Amino acid sequence: MTELNTLLPHGYCFSWQRDLLLLHVLSDTLIALAYFTIPITLWVFVRRRADLGFRSAFVMFGVFIMACGVTHVMDVWTLWNPDFWLDGWIRAFTAVVSLATAVLLWRLIPLALALPSPDSLRRANEELRAEIDRRHQYEAQLQAMNERMRLQIDELEAMSYAIAHDVRGPLRHIDGFARVLGDRLGVVDTEPASLSYLQRIRASVRHLSNIVEGLLAFSRASRAEMHLEHCDARALVDDVLEELAPELDGRELDISIGELPRIRADRTLMFQVFYNLIANAVKYTRDCDPARIRIECERGDDGEYTFHVRDNGAGFDMKYASKLFGVFQRLHHASEFEGTGIGLANVKRIVDRHGGRIWAEASPGHGASFHFTLPNPSDLPPADAAHSTGATDVAALA
Repeated sequence: MTELNTLLPHGYCFSWQRDLLLLHVLSDTLIALAYFTIPITLWVFVRRRADLGFRSAFVMFGVFIMACGVTHVMDVWTLWNPDFWLDGWIRAFTAVVSLATAVLLWRLIPLALALPSPDSLRRANEELRAEIDRRHQYEAQLQAMNERMRLQIDELEAMSYAIAHDVRGPLRHIDGFARVLGDRLGVVDTEPASLSYLQRIRASVRHLSNIVEGLLAFSRASRAEMHLEHCDARALVDDVLEELAPELDGRELDISIGELPRIRADRTLMFQVFYNLIANAVKYTRDCDPARIRIECERGDDGEYTFHVRDNGAGFDMKYASKLFGVFQRLHHASEFEGTGIGLANVKRIVDRHGGRIWAEASPGHGASFHFTLPNPSDLPPADAAHSTGATDVAALA
């Protein structure tokens, strides 16, 4: 009875035939080695392709294959050792892993079917390459159009410069002859209407001359190379106020100037900016008593300077703000305030060339505030990177 209750190894089932035992040992050993190799291959593949999805499926499949390999090892072991309880528990573990892997694979089937096929990926890549080629063509066409537009703008600016330059002489002649004719008519008894006509002619000539000078200044501001240098913004403002002294005489003006920094800019062009903005503030506060003008500056966290020129003058309606910096755009009638409509356009062009921005805020009858920025001086090219070629001739016209 004791011998009957003792478990016998599987070798007894084969009657310990050497050839049969060798066949089973070799077969199970090779199968186990193959099973053990597959998880290693999967691990190397998943490790090198970290972008792959379904990593859990690879892990479960690797554990399942490894467990199957262990069962074949146990088949060899139990030929001589009757450890059938250990063999059974290993097979039970393999069964659980197999079921879990099967369930996981069934859940992944819809996701796997949604993956694009190699043909669809190839077609998508071809379409993407075609789209990239089309975009390159569009970019080339856009660059060509921009180049043509730039050339046309240069031609228009050159033509306007030439026309404005050639018109100055005839205008001076008209004004001179009208003045001489007025002097002669004043000697004799002439109808007042005739002298009035001559005065209107001269006033029109002066207005047209201002427009011509403004066009020349506008053209120079964009054509002249900039000479960047360190300059004191407060000194520029003081020079502007000294230039405007005749217009300030007899006026009750409260001009407040805050702390202004040293900046890197083209000194002559930046004088133009301050002149136009301050002259506008002086002009549009003509009817204010007292008139107040504030000139201030603040520096942002990025080192950018923001200048402010504020007044309590006539102001303007913000719905027309988009026209403010256009050439020949004026928001007030000439009978109210004189001007050419070029000064602010010139200011914007100069600020743009310095890498800054300009904008305005206002309310009718409550004044206006003009703001412009200059970039961090450390972001600008070296001071000797540009040379002046005529910027000193830029006129300051409000």
